[in-house]
Amino acid sequence: MSADPFFSIITCTYNPGACVAECIASVEGQRFRDYEHLFIDGFSTDSSPEIIGEYAGRDPERVHVFRSPAQGVSRAMNEGIERARGEVILHLHGDDKLFDEGVLGRVHALFMKHGPALVMGNCQLTGHATVNRTWPDNRIARFITRHCMPMMMFLTNPIAHPSTYVSRAVFERNGKFDEKYRVVMDYEFWFRILKREKFYTTDELLSVYHFHADTISTKQMELGLNEIEEIRSRYRFSYPLSYLISLFFFRPVLFVRRVLVSMLKWYSVVPLTRTHLSS
Repeated sequence: MSADPFFSIITCTYNPGACVAECIASVEGQRFRDYEHLFIDGFSTDSSPEIIGEYAGRDPERVHVFRSPAQGVSRAMNEGIERARGEVILHLHGDDKLFDEGVLGRVHALFMKHGPALVMGNCQLTGHATVNRTWPDNRIARFITRHCMPMMMFLTNPIAHPSTYVSRAVFERNGKFDEKYRVVMDYEFWFRILKREKFYTTDELLSVYHFHADTISTKQMELGLNEIEEIRSRYRFSYPLSYLISLFFFRPVLFVRRVLVSMLKWYSVVPLTRTHLSS
């Protein structure tokens, strides 16, 4: 592969286990072939180096492996950006995978048709008790999420990095991920660029993210929550209207909704309990 590819797919790994094989298969099976796949590995000691090595051996012109001491996910993601040659960059971690074999082709078509700086899509979640997608299933709520993104950012992070394709020029104009954040570095980056860059959103599922006990967001949940609060406080003056609407409208509405749901669950249990006791 002599010319620079359209996509650079960056996979950061540190003992991802056998799940990296699913990530690899989802990329290797893509019908659109104008990509490179870079691995930034923190000297993994599990089975993943052999799995990745076999993959690189099958396609040495497209797959490249770089190893450096583990210094956190943010540093690894930034190293991938520094080494990438593609026009558009995707961060797809070892426990992520592309949704189906046509994802890269569809995303490429969106860049060609709409000319955005970023393409953001939906993400399927597995292993989570209550949520199965990053964007709501309800069409109205999903419309609000897509078209009122800054406002929604003060409630949650609706932008899944394995479903978000970022032009290299975006990083050149705005800088890379802030390495002081160890868990939610992408959350800060989205806040930083949303007012500055043209982005296109699609309802399509572009990736699959699997929750499990060894993910960074799970193992360092408390740190992640603290980082989220710091980032929201940092950017509330950059998006004052979005912040105020989320604070004084959406948060109270969501609170009331949670209370009502809890009450309905309680009332559905209590009559059954009384009936059981009286019998």
